[in-house]
Amino acid sequence: MELITLYHDDPIVVKRATDIAKPIGAAKDTALFYVHGGGWSAGARDAFHPHLEHFSKLGYWCASVGYRLAPGAKWHEQLADIMDGYDRFIRYLEQSGAEIRKIVVLGSSAGAHLVSLLAQMEPEEAVSAGASLHLQGPWRKPDACVSINGPGTLELWPDMNEEIKTSIEKVIGASYGDATDKFALASPDRYVKAGGPDFLFLVVEHEKYFPHEYVYRMSKRIQELGGSSEVVYFADAQHGFFYGVSSAMQKKAMAVLEPFVAGL
Repeated sequence: MELITLYHDDPIVVKRATDIAKPIGAAKDTALFYVHGGGWSAGARDAFHPHLEHFSKLGYWCASVGYRLAPGAKWHEQLADIMDGYDRFIRYLEQSGAEIRKIVVLGSSAGAHLVSLLAQMEPEEAVSAGASLHLQGPWRKPDACVSINGPGTLELWPDMNEEIKTSIEKVIGASYGDATDKFALASPDRYVKAGGPDFLFLVVEHEKYFPHEYVYRMSKRIQELGGSSEVVYFADAQHGFFYGVSSAMQKKAMAVLEPFVAGL
């Protein structure tokens, strides 16, 4: 696999970069853009390199973006980082002469949260939420979003896992006891609208962070507004299971993901 790394800044900001894998063989007209998880405070863009290798061998243009981490960076700054990276990927595809008909954005856990926002928010909405964007051309909306083990909401729910509660409070920059709408402002389900991208939610049996009911609620809302959305449940799977492509469970998930991408 041949990788090209595009830094978003000059001088460089280490986490603000996008890795791009060129397609091997005949190029397809769909491109994939990945966002890693890690509780908003850990992880790196190389986590999804196995997916880049897998899909580039199938002829897809692929990218994996990095972003600054909490607590130093809040959610709207991370959103800015991935939107800038997505924009750089689009510009690179244009400059390379790639004929791309569909773009799919994908993320796991915290990355699923961020990519669900990227998929639905207009740049103006992101700026209103506090993001400082440095786009280099017209915004191209993603055509589809794959949320792997991601949240439907960041608003307080009953019996919230203490670990994820602390992580969310750090990246939001507020406490759940505060009188604030900051958690709602960062919630993916608040941005569901008619004409949005197709969604595929992958959820697991052993999910300890993000309750399924809010994912199903968001999916239903997308459908009610005329959009396409599906939730696929993986028995025996653990949170964060789908960074690789080689285990039996990962192959089972890939058997869902590949036809979704190919069928757009």
